[in-house]
Amino acid sequence: MDRFDISVIARRWGMAWGLLGLVFQPLWSQTESEAPAAGEIRYCGQPAMTQKLFERHPHLHVQAEGADAQLEWETRNFVESGNRDEIIVIPMVFHIIHNNGPENISDEQVYSALEVLNRDFRLLNPDASTIVSDFAGIAADVEIEFRLAQKDPSGNCHSGINRVVSALTYDGSDAVKDLIYWPRNKYLNIWVVENASGAAGYTYLPGSVSGNQGAGIDGIVVNHDYTGNIGTSNNYRSRTLTHECGHWMNLRHTWGNGNEPGLDSNCDQDDLVSDTPNTIGWVACNLDGVSCGSLDNVQNYMEYSYCSRMFTEGQRTRMRAAMNSSTAQRNQLWTAANLAATGTNGTSVLCAADFSTSRRTICVGDSVQFQDESYHGVTSWAWDFGDGNGVSGTDGGAQAPWHTYTEPGLYDVSLTVGNGIATLTGTEPGFIQVLDAGEMPLPVAEGFESSLLPSTWYVVDEGGDGLTWQLTSTSAATGTRSLLIQNWSNTSEFAKEQLISSTMDMSNANEIVVSYKWAYSFKGNNANTDDTDDRLKVYASSDCGKTWVLRRMHRGFTDLPTAPPHVFPFVPADASEWTSHTLVLPQAEYFTPNFRLMFEFESRLGNNLYLDDINIVAPGAVGLSDLSDAALAAPLLMPNPSVGEAACLFTLAQQGPVVLEVCDASGRLVHSVDAGTLGAGMHQLTLSPTWGASGLYWVRVVVSGSPGRPARWLVQ
Repeated sequence: MDRFDISVIARRWGMAWGLLGLVFQPLWSQTESEAPAAGEIRYCGQPAMTQKLFERHPHLHVQAEGADAQLEWETRNFVESGNRDEIIVIPMVFHIIHNNGPENISDEQVYSALEVLNRDFRLLNPDASTIVSDFAGIAADVEIEFRLAQKDPSGNCHSGINRVVSALTYDGSDAVKDLIYWPRNKYLNIWVVENASGAAGYTYLPGSVSGNQGAGIDGIVVNHDYTGNIGTSNNYRSRTLTHECGHWMNLRHTWGNGNEPGLDSNCDQDDLVSDTPNTIGWVACNLDGVSCGSLDNVQNYMEYSYCSRMFTEGQRTRMRAAMNSSTAQRNQLWTAANLAATGTNGTSVLCAADFSTSRRTICVGDSVQFQDESYHGVTSWAWDFGDGNGVSGTDGGAQAPWHTYTEPGLYDVSLTVGNGIATLTGTEPGFIQVLDAGEMPLPVAEGFESSLLPSTWYVVDEGGDGLTWQLTSTSAATGTRSLLIQNWSNTSEFAKEQLISSTMDMSNANEIVVSYKWAYSFKGNNANTDDTDDRLKVYASSDCGKTWVLRRMHRGFTDLPTAPPHVFPFVPADASEWTSHTLVLPQAEYFTPNFRLMFEFESRLGNNLYLDDINIVAPGAVGLSDLSDAALAAPLLMPNPSVGEAACLFTLAQQGPVVLEVCDASGRLVHSVDAGTLGAGMHQLTLSPTWGASGLYWVRVVVSGSPGRPARWLVQ
């Protein structure tokens, strides 16, 4: 069989060669800026985790001694039958364990990790040309290839990448493997986490997990920033998986079966490989290092030198012997039957036509980029954007095309993909929402009293767990309904849930006034010990949501709580457990036809949050003319209900003397404000309930003696 060809893998994954060029271009040009300081380097956790495993389960230690002895006998007597150049193919599955943080690495970063592995195990790494001459002759092409699974354990089409939300990503111990695990006799499991128990990564030697009890923890746990060479990782840290796969296939560190390089006593240890000289072990790249009477193989992948670039012929034999052994079921992985069952036998299975985009709600005239996420082996793409336009081709432009929508509406999008053998079509109804300028009429007075969320508001459930903004009738600042985040049940720390408005035309505004009400409490008995820093953020966008600017944040540690701590899911008892805020935006940058507002809740696993009575007005803006005809229009009061002062906004069709009148529920005049003679246009006056009584009142504007329609005003 020919040596490993990167372009074959590119076609297998359906990745454009240009993208792989971007991935691989910097692999051989490591910069000093990529290298962490000595104190920041994380090393392998295999010895430490093995010791912990045996301390928890002493019988496994006894079992491992027998399995290791058997595997050593097999290794010493190993003679490859048939063609020495037979490629051993190992099916892999990546489980991304994340909590919606940077550890949720991209598919592309996973692909880069796989590319680095295959490059290193086939001696295709260009930096192999810099192997010191004493070892260049024994640098080995191990002839082992890793392939991403195309089928799951049930035989269903799969991408080979799973994503699981869990706070265990910060722990990274064996407990993380209970979240998701595929049979080890069919797949090499890789768990990508935020913290691999303090190490860069770890696994177990085959003998340590040879029995049934070890099957559930067999595999590799690796930090996200030591995975691949792009995204959160870099070239300097990219060989961690190469190192751990060596352990997984029965290699020790070059200084023996320990984790303390640099000790003189390591010269008396052995890694059981004849052509790797005994060494004390290195944590720096000293190519002239002589520690045990001979030149050390500092560039070995099983060193800590961080300049690794080779396995030896002896290590090759040891790894291939492990893959031919029944110990830990390694020999079952690369049978013809299993390669067919996992979809890794070299024949791409085209089984999913899928796509995504970073923005699904845009404005007229905006462009949006679509990204193909189909699998497997896609080589051609044909898009239908739903507006009578499309694009097709076999290059990167067709794989990830841009499209501009020129008319408002809700558009279905379809993608047909092919791999040279078959085609498959996927359609997403209503995938792109194109908004016109000023879709949400002004002024906005949203109390969420409808049984359905108004069509002018959009909910984004970032975590995908359904614990996002939803209508509720359990409590309301006014009326009977509000919006609720059931944060009490949330298990995804830092999850962000967004409520986004449609566009508002603020072209002629001179300021934007936003008021809203919310209710929130800590989870627990005592605000001093059980408080959580949940956050309610308010963002504004002048460009239809392309960019957002944070304008206000209410934090659990400061002003977010409105009620005492609750040991049960929080439900406001009454209006006293609600509060309000008025946000004024005077910046001219927001006076555009495509102004949008976003409320974002960021969880720190605290209690429930309620939102109600969102009011948005903009003196002078298009839309406020709807209030005019002073003889007919009712004024707008903000906030409403109010505690104390409220702003009264109204528009005059023509100049005239103006009086604001406030009447109680019985119609009795209780307060009036003589505003004098005002000109045509928008006006704002302040009303203060100086009579000191809470209750329901009616406010009307009297112009030249003619009263307009009254507005209800609730004073608390």
